[in-house]
Amino acid sequence: MAEYTLQALHDYIEADLLGLGLKEANGAWKGDGVISDLMNDSALGGIIQRELVSPQEIIEQIAIADWDVISASDRLYFQLLPSLEIISTVQNGTEVRNNLLDIFTAGMVTRDNLIATVQRPGSPAEAEWGENTFVTVGDVAHASNL
Repeated sequence: MAEYTLQALHDYIEADLLGLGLKEANGAWKGDGVISDLMNDSALGGIIQRELVSPQEIIEQIAIADWDVISASDRLYFQLLPSLEIISTVQNGTEVRNNLLDIFTAGMVTRDNLIATVQRPGSPAEAEWGENTFVTVGDVAHASNL
């Protein structure tokens, strides 16, 4: 989870680039609870990249028709996945993600399924500062005093 600073939160609210309605018509900030709720609403932030997925989630996305056409060495690679507890899709996990996307090429159902698996609706806070970021009422109150 990424961290945000109170100054970054303050600047985000002031700018309200997504047009979330964080401020009143006169420019004053809405209530701390209202802003916190809007910042944490997963219907408002768009699609974000999940940082962690389970091997089971990956395996469940395989279309049998795609499995039948991949090479034997690619199938062996897939056999390693259950030995992993969790798969990171960012930082060090990009190699696993990229290998899977290389195995299942454009036009394959499995490739589209894998891409969809590592994405989910995210809140504005998550879209700005990373998955699982949650803006508290207290942080909004502190940021408003900067």
